[in-house]
Amino acid sequence: MRLNWKPAHMAALFAAAAALQAAHAQTWPSKPIRAVLAAAPGVPSDTLARGLMEPLTKSLGQPVVVENRVGADGIIGTEACAKAPPDGHTLCVTASNVMIWNPVLRAKLPYDPVKDFAPVVHAGFFDSALIAHPSVKANTVQQLLQLARSKPDSVNWAHFGVNSTGYMYQEYLKKRFKAPFYPVPYKTQPQVLTALVSGEGHVAVYGLANAGPLLKSGKLKALAVTSAQRADFLPRIPTFAEEGIKLPLRTWFGYHYPAATPRAYVLRMNVEIRTAMADPAFKEKVLNRIGLIPNPGTPEDFDGYIKTQLKEVRELVSYLGIKPD
Repeated sequence: MRLNWKPAHMAALFAAAAALQAAHAQTWPSKPIRAVLAAAPGVPSDTLARGLMEPLTKSLGQPVVVENRVGADGIIGTEACAKAPPDGHTLCVTASNVMIWNPVLRAKLPYDPVKDFAPVVHAGFFDSALIAHPSVKANTVQQLLQLARSKPDSVNWAHFGVNSTGYMYQEYLKKRFKAPFYPVPYKTQPQVLTALVSGEGHVAVYGLANAGPLLKSGKLKALAVTSAQRADFLPRIPTFAEEGIKLPLRTWFGYHYPAATPRAYVLRMNVEIRTAMADPAFKEKVLNRIGLIPNPGTPEDFDGYIKTQLKEVRELVSYLGIKPD
């Protein structure tokens, strides 16, 4: 979903935030703000969150610090943030795996992605590619499918959890095209990349920004990209859509507050994050580095997008025959 912001819309949101901000200016923020992230240091969402610390600290007048709370496929950190005091001093750094995949794939989850959170802003999309070790005898998606069909369970598909985009692509290709890959789980994203470079893993869906240098050097090769358009530095590599594979599987990042956080704080944080992300220096230093495609908008836009995603992914999981565990 790409939002086309008109000046009138922007002005209205800024005006509303300014009015509410004035009413609460003397009380918030009154202490440091924690940005709780359910992911390990060094991953793209961590880079984004840490990149925002300086501009947000400057604009809000209080330190903004990132707190990594990892474990249980992101459940530990996300639950902790959902249950934090709704006073505007705990910001949740969210992503598609914890807000979409966990709720769809888990029968019991200690948080609800809609009821327990107040959307702040959708930061953007993090596009990926289907990449492979050079030894894999396939240079296109169709060749890879044929290879998997000819040698069932011989192609190792590396992934970092059943709630990851990569795992779901593997399940979809196996179901629709009867291509039995052998899924191999790893604990973290960097481990997946290491496995592919060593040849232990054969294929994976991985972020373009981090895999880019290895693709350019020839240590890995790309077969397709998840983005809506071909990547600038991989003009010959088709999109999954061009290959006839259209799935609601784009990794995204965003920001939430615990559900009962005052509206004034939500609007103020929305404006501050979007302002920071719009700065050319920030784009060059952070967004381009991690390959994030910005997609900011109002809290209502983000809320609607999440609800649509939940519906589409539930339909996909039902098609795949995967039952929540």
